Amino acid sequence: MFGKVVLTGVALVVFGLTKFVFNTLVIRRFPATFLGEINQALSFFMLIPLFYAPVSGMVVSKFASEFLGANEPDKSRRVFSLSFVLVAATSAVSTVVALVFSGRISALLQVQPAILLCLTPMLALYSGYIFLRTSYYGFDRIALYLRNEIVSSLVFFGVLIAALLMHSQRLAVWPFAAQGVVFLGLAIYHLRDQFCFRAMYRGIAGDLRRCAHFFFYTIFNSMSGPGAFHLGIILTGRLTGNSEIAAYYSVLLYSLQPFNLLPISLASVMIPTISRHHGAGEIREGVAVAERAFPPLLLGMTLLWGCGTLLGWEAVQVISGASTGELIVAFEVVLFGLYLNMIFAPPSVLLNSTRHIAVIAWGGAAALVATLCVWWWGIPAYGLLGSAAGYGLLQAGKGAWAFLAARRILQWRGQFDRAALATISAIIALGVVSLASRSLWLHIALAALLVGIFFRLHGQAVGEYVKRLIAETRAHAPGAVRLSDSESG
Repeated sequence: MFGKVVLTGVALVVFGLTKFVFNTLVIRRFPATFLGEINQALSFFMLIPLFYAPVSGMVVSKFASEFLGANEPDKSRRVFSLSFVLVAATSAVSTVVALVFSGRISALLQVQPAILLCLTPMLALYSGYIFLRTSYYGFDRIALYLRNEIVSSLVFFGVLIAALLMHSQRLAVWPFAAQGVVFLGLAIYHLRDQFCFRAMYRGIAGDLRRCAHFFFYTIFNSMSGPGAFHLGIILTGRLTGNSEIAAYYSVLLYSLQPFNLLPISLASVMIPTISRHHGAGEIREGVAVAERAFPPLLLGMTLLWGCGTLLGWEAVQVISGASTGELIVAFEVVLFGLYLNMIFAPPSVLLNSTRHIAVIAWGGAAALVATLCVWWWGIPAYGLLGSAAGYGLLQAGKGAWAFLAARRILQWRGQFDRAALATISAIIALGVVSLASRSLWLHIALAALLVGIFFRLHGQAVGEYVKRLIAETRAHAPGAVRLSDSESG
């Protein structure tokens, strides 16, 4: 599994770099209000597809994997084809509606009509992207997904560089659309052998109820995940009436997206893996997969969180071009909330991959309601800090709920050992010292001390994980792709 996680991580790094580089460079080249309007419009057009596109992709990832585990490949193709048709039709209708009401949407978001119209195609393009990206995993085409991310991201950077060199705001709006067009074209080509539009319902009518149940609860998960990410940006701009604050908040969130790479990579691989065990009736084996994934994830995320905490002042300066007390506090709050959510990705994925998805969905929904209350009250009063507090609360609440629910329902037994608790305590103590001073050399010294403590406590475990990682990476490298994958690409 580690080899697939590495390929996924590389792909997500490439994808995450597009957003990170775009926000970091555009806020320096153009007015902050211009970037704020782009991100508000993008968030709106990325929020709507979350009601159907990632949900449909998760249906494919889970049930295609289950059917393959039960040796029913025809059902896998039919579920994929039916989901593809539903996503394409819904995206087309949504895009037309957005074009018809573009004037009202522009006034609602307080975004220039020209920017809104240029980004409207993202409704369809982003829908297709998140659906097909997840579908790659349902059919174990991870190496092909990596190639697609690299090629489409190169196109993104090409358009962005041209816009920066020409100092063209109009061209700076188009990198996302160009990337989406290329990704969709390649994804359809890579998965062309899985399309089966004739008799899509044949043989799966009895399974549609389970698919609908999963679809419904995954909507809740999407809204408390990516949905809250984009909704927070929209509400920040709307409730403050200041696109500049929305720009800094969006830059903050996008800059921390790389922090999600390891848990998202694990989750992308774990969902089809656990689903295959679930389809074969091997429930305990699925729980064991989630238990084995926890220790290395905890170690990796703890080290990243610690370094991010101790070098927070420098990170904020690099990503936003400014370094204020408000920005550093917002950064640390969001970072800590993400840490708590990300380390508990294995129990969350475990619940999502079984019949207990409703448990994790209702927990996420409750956390989202609490977050909306914080945003509604906190953003008008505290601006950026209110936005960060709400998002940090959401992430921490979701992580804690997944941890407790998995232990209670499925007897998941991931644990914090004494070394992990000692490392976390050291980070908190060193973090207090770091935040009280802006000295670069002090921050570097504290980070070096933390790394020394980390490897003193966890060096042996890290060495074992690295050996396994190297072995599995070689086995799953693009040059070692299965023949079926090579023929499909």
